[in-house]
Amino acid sequence: MKVDAEDVRYFHVVANSGTLVQAGQELGVDHTTVSRRVQRLEHALGMMLFTRTRTGWVLNTNGQALLPAARTLALGYDVFTEGDPSQIGPEEWTVLTSDGFASTVLAPRCADLLADGRVSLRIVSAPSLASRDGVSYDVAVVRSRPSSPSVRSKLLARYEIGLYATEAYLSRSQPIRTVADLEQHVLSWYAEDPMAGIPEFDALRRKLPTSIRLQSNNLNVHEQAALAGAGLAVMPTYTAQQHDELVRVLPDEIVFYGSYWTVLPAAQLRWQVTERVLEFLGDAVRDAGLVLPASQTRDD
Repeated sequence: MKVDAEDVRYFHVVANSGTLVQAGQELGVDHTTVSRRVQRLEHALGMMLFTRTRTGWVLNTNGQALLPAARTLALGYDVFTEGDPSQIGPEEWTVLTSDGFASTVLAPRCADLLADGRVSLRIVSAPSLASRDGVSYDVAVVRSRPSSPSVRSKLLARYEIGLYATEAYLSRSQPIRTVADLEQHVLSWYAEDPMAGIPEFDALRRKLPTSIRLQSNNLNVHEQAALAGAGLAVMPTYTAQQHDELVRVLPDEIVFYGSYWTVLPAAQLRWQVTERVLEFLGDAVRDAGLVLPASQTRDD
């Protein structure tokens, strides 16, 4: 079996983009060329790598198994084709995680990481692994421990969810003494999306108003709506505590304790890089004030 390395690179780009047109734009070729190169690779391997759909190409089981190796090859492709090791550039890290964790936990920790130019960080926002199936990543951070044998998982940190509003909103609105009083208020929370994989949704939904008047699967929308005085929002305590103007409402009734898990592809081939990404994630959750597992606590 003889495989062309550039065909593997095309496969990697299509896997990440999901469509031939987008892959062609990234590679600087026509989409028909992309299709031809991927089909040639499939022929050489004797197996299909994608399921063709009306909206794009989705990795099948064969493609998912080969994706880590394809990513490793793609990262070094330019070095070998240009013949100049000095052109390696920064080490590329890809972290797959939710919007809230990305903006509140990871982004504030990026300055030191990126300062010396040795690392390029790619944060791919997604509420769950299922919603970005087939994406190539070093480490994913999710809120439910996956059961798939194709990944390995480990507890990263624990978090708490509460209900918040500004003092200004509460002072001009109907008083909130019980959960039933919430029916008279505007509340911002997640949309009912079965692909989102948000454990706190099922745990808290029955306690909240029948009508959620502002729905979004982006945590930043809830945060900004609450800060603007639009109403109440359910959000992590580590996010709300960054804003002095936010007040917690019904702390004993509206509460959820969850966990963040790190997830690694079982076929991970870049273990040294992965260890550095995991160390970065550990420092980020410490800085954000999340509760760490006992084995990960550290006296600074």
